[in-house]
Amino acid sequence: MKMKASVKYVIRAAVAALGVFLFYLSALAYGKLVSVTDGILFYLEEPLGIREAMAVKQDIEEKGKEMPTFCIWGQIGQQTLTNKYLKRSIQADVILLCGNAELLFEDCRVPAKKDSQGCVIDEATAWELFGSTNVEGKEISFQEKSYTIRKVIPEQGKIFALQICSLEHKKAGQGIPSESGMPVDGRPQQEKDDVVLNRITMQKTEEKSLRDLEVMWNGQSGLSVTNLDVQLLRGVSGACILLVPATSCIYFLGYLLCQYRQQKQTMWKAAVVVFGFIAAVSFFLLLKSHINIPDDYIPTRWSDFSFWSELWDRKQDTVGLLLKMPKTDLDTVWIESFGKAFECGLLAEALTAGFLMMTRRK
Repeated sequence: MKMKASVKYVIRAAVAALGVFLFYLSALAYGKLVSVTDGILFYLEEPLGIREAMAVKQDIEEKGKEMPTFCIWGQIGQQTLTNKYLKRSIQADVILLCGNAELLFEDCRVPAKKDSQGCVIDEATAWELFGSTNVEGKEISFQEKSYTIRKVIPEQGKIFALQICSLEHKKAGQGIPSESGMPVDGRPQQEKDDVVLNRITMQKTEEKSLRDLEVMWNGQSGLSVTNLDVQLLRGVSGACILLVPATSCIYFLGYLLCQYRQQKQTMWKAAVVVFGFIAAVSFFLLLKSHINIPDDYIPTRWSDFSFWSELWDRKQDTVGLLLKMPKTDLDTVWIESFGKAFECGLLAEALTAGFLMMTRRK
């Protein structure tokens, strides 16, 4: 009997430890998801060329004073980068920037908007080309032009980022190829004006909702954009993380209720009530600090019953766009973070529920 009890104790301890570990991984992935999706993401179904993007940016900055800071960008897959001194070459994805680089790379203010000589690479690219990550100030060649490395960012999957102003010197027919390397819309390669920029990252603002910013951008730029509602993914993964503390709190309140019924002395009943009140308040504060309902989810009029059906249709379209749109290296970070937060959160909840069921008392 003692051996059987010991085995049960070990199983319970293992389940509890694994549940705590998975909850930690889920919270860690959620924190990363929040950090990489702190801006507002828009998708351009009709990509912009390099000259078009620069013209749009300049026009908005001159006329749209209320528009938050933004960056138009795009990715070209598998381009050749060369270290001429060490005679090393690799294939990397090129991120073209038209705006503030810090919106895409955390704590990275370079290359500046008008920096035609600077670039940013990640740690994997630095290691393969130089054998070190301490390479700021060194040069790297791309399409027969040398660029100075301004900063090395954490590994993203072999990327090379530069401002599109450095490509203005290219003549027709010498443009950057599209990600697929094929003509766009049936136009020859030299006539499509390097159509590669199909994303916009905008700084978040408390004064305007996502819908307001989308309408403002469409109106001032004349371009149609679609909001990539990664806040929906953050909400889903955040809800998965809250399952464990919610289940634990409900179980604890149930336990206190049983103890209250069993106690005969008023003093002990009062103590149980105090503990229950503290637990309920703590759980309420936890929910309040982690749950933030966007304005887009709140109807303007309570009598507007069509709001919910329209909201459901919009979210379905959003999920469909997130699934079918071409992915970039920068998307991989938040996709993997969401998947880990979601899966680990659900597994942690299942283990927590199993542990509580094994330890419950009738």
